[in-house]
Formats: sequence, C-alpha cells, structure tokens
Amino acid sequence: MATTHKPQLYQQTSQYRDWRFTSESLAQQRAANNKQGIERVLQGLREEAQVDDGSGTSEARIAEATKNLLTPNEEVELIDYYLQTILTYTRIYRKENLLKADAANNVKATAINFVKRFYLHNVVFDYPPKTIMLTCFYLATKVENSFVKIDDFIRPLATAEIKRNGKALTKNEDILDLEFVVIQSLQFELAVHHPFRPAYGFYLDMQAYIDNKPLLKEVYERTHHYIDQSLYTDLVFLYQPSQIALGAFKLAAKDKDLDIDPYLTECFEARLLETLYTILDDIQEAISSHKPTTIDKAREIDRKLILCRNPEKNPNSKLYKKKAANQEDAPYVSDSDSE
Repeated sequence: MATTHKPQLYQQTSQYRDWRFTSESLAQQRAANNKQGIERVLQGLREEAQVDDGSGTSEARIAEATKNLLTPNEEVELIDYYLQTILTYTRIYRKENLLKADAANNVKATAINFVKRFYLHNVVFDYPPKTIMLTCFYLATKVENSFVKIDDFIRPLATAEIKRNGKALTKNEDILDLEFVVIQSLQFELAVHHPFRPAYGFYLDMQAYIDNKPLLKEVYERTHHYIDQSLYTDLVFLYQPSQIALGAFKLAAKDKDLDIDPYLTECFEARLLETLYTILDDIQEAISSHKPTTIDKAREIDRKLILCRNPEKNPNSKLYKKKAANQEDAPYVSDSDSE
C-alpha cells in the first residue's frame, strides 16, 4: 500500500497557498497593477474635466499628471519608506506602554506583511501608503492580540504631527474608514507566519550542537536584526519563514564568527542540504543588498504622486466631492421595494 506524503504544517496555511510567488510573477503583477492604476488615473482626470469650473486648466492638469506618473519601481520605493516607519511607530507604542515587548515583533511583522499584501492588489495612485500603513498597523494590533483603542492609537500620531506641523492631521476615521478596504484586499486572510518563531526554535535546537552558549545567544539576538531587515524585502512571498530565519541566522553567525554549518550537516541529508544552501544564499543576498528608500527619495516620489493621484479616490478632488454629493442626494431605496 502506497504511503501518502503528509504536507508540512506551513504548507497547509493560507499564506503558503495564496501568498507565494516567484520574483518574475511578483514583477508581472506589480506591472499589471501599475498599468491598470494609470488607466484609472487618466479616466478619472477625464471625468473630472467634465465637472471642471470652466477655467480651462483640464488639459494642462492631465498633461502634468501624465508627465509624473509613477513606475512600478517608484511605487515599491515609496511603500518601502513607509514600511520603515512601522519600526519607528513600534518603538513609540512600546514607550507609551500600548504594546508589550513580547508582542512588538509580531505586531510589527504582521503590519508590514499586511501593507505588502495590500499593494499586490492595489496601487498608490488610489491609496497613498501613509494611511494604509497606519490602518495595517492598527489592524495588526487586533490580529496579534494586542488591541489598542483607536483614541490611544491616534494619540502618539497626533502628538508627533503637532510637533511637526502645528496641528494634528490624522483622524480616527482616516483609519477606521479604510479598515474594511484593507481586510478585503487581504482576502480576509489575516493569519501571518513570521521568521521569529522558527528562529527561536533553531536557537534552542543548536544548543545541543554548539558548546559556546553565550556566543550562540549573541548570534540569536543578532538574528533578530536580520529578520527585521528581511521584512522589507520580497522574501516573505518567495520562501518559507523557517528558511528566512535560517538565512538570518547564517548572517548573524558570520558577524559573530560562529560556524553553524556542523549543525546543518547533522540535521539535513546531503542532498537536501545542497538545495538548502542555494536557498540560504539567495536569502542572505536579498537581506544584505536591500537599500532602504531615503527620505529625500520618498519626498521626490510623493511630490509626483500628488500630481497623479486618482481623483475618484482623492477626497480633495472635484470629482470625488461631486460623486459624494450625488450619493447623499440619491433617494433611499429599500431592498424590499418592488421593481
């Protein structure tokens, strides 16, 4: 009787089933999203021209937007900058005692993952990343059992904005109004698996093979730095969390001059180890080569985005205001009314 191969636990998750890609398929999806987003921007601008006040600026406005349309890579760069701010907000919420230390890693990693998943189905033309980032962070506190009341969540943001701009810009409804939009884009799949847990498992397992326990602990603590860096890359879409954790461990061990290859040799067959080393090399290269988007670059892209936002999704546009007014003036029709 033939035995049936039982899949690993991770292979039974929605993350493995629905959020796995190749580098090529990711690039293709982002390019397709960008193309469709540009079409919506231009269509929205043409519709807005029909409700213009007759100032004759419509053609110039469309030309200006067309000249400043973002490329797929610029979208990724802008999103990357706002992903980095999640680390800053995590520290702020911990300082305010709104996040416990043992929950911070999971909340941070889940929020980053949510943002990255969201922009596989959306574009920054429709949804600029700052508010999406905050919405994903707020949602992550719920998913990771570290719920923060919306008033408490907004308070540190408002304090920082008052210091910078003299007034609070982010309101409760800015986040709450987008929460369901984000959940829909995540396909209602809110469970996220991170490299932090398997990294801890490797740390415990290695203690049976490595005599220098203090050095091993230093390596493990350094591993968290590289896992943090991995979150900003596309690795979460390409490899399993355990593989990313092991790649981060390899980088940390190299920093501390600890050889963990004997452990790998003991734990994996030679045939499997050959494949694993190729994967770990790719992971280490992706982590080491990632260059975060600078604030100057983010500002440059942000300035272009202001000029090419989709007016249908922009609350400050004439088209958005007209459609909102039309919806308010529309008569109520009950589902039970006869046709």
